[in-house]
Amino acid sequence: MSSNILPLYFFIGAGLFVGFGLLFSRFLHTQNSNEQKGAPYECGEESITPPIHGVPFRFYLPALIFLIFEVEIVLLAPVLLAQTNVPENWTSAEWRNLIQAEAVLFVFLLALGYLFALKLGYFEWERPSVKPMVFEGPVPDFAYEQFNLETERKLKLNGAITPTE
Repeated sequence: MSSNILPLYFFIGAGLFVGFGLLFSRFLHTQNSNEQKGAPYECGEESITPPIHGVPFRFYLPALIFLIFEVEIVLLAPVLLAQTNVPENWTSAEWRNLIQAEAVLFVFLLALGYLFALKLGYFEWERPSVKPMVFEGPVPDFAYEQFNLETERKLKLNGAITPTE
């Protein structure tokens, strides 16, 4: 068997495997769908609001950038290994310089993409604003403060707490 045609057999085999899997799953799948099966399940409770579909893009972006830099590490590993295997037409210094130039170009392009994403603000998260809770009851605010001061004075007199300086 010729080694040039071997990848073609792999692609045909992979296509047949995927096609057989899809066809087999079509036969096993039941089409009995109704409204109750399609409803969202919330631990036995009736859902109040419709389900939220989709996750905001801001959650995907850090993961994608992490993957890009992980792939960069994987792609730079062969560069280090290629430095020892010098082709016949090259000298060792020429080959090393070429590989280093390609690696620097590769890292430069990735850094440029990172800076571009940084400039567009893709790494900035929306911070929730914390609003103090306002309780409007029948008792005015100064009465709570007065009560706390009187309670603290009584506890100091009884020796329950020591005065702090």
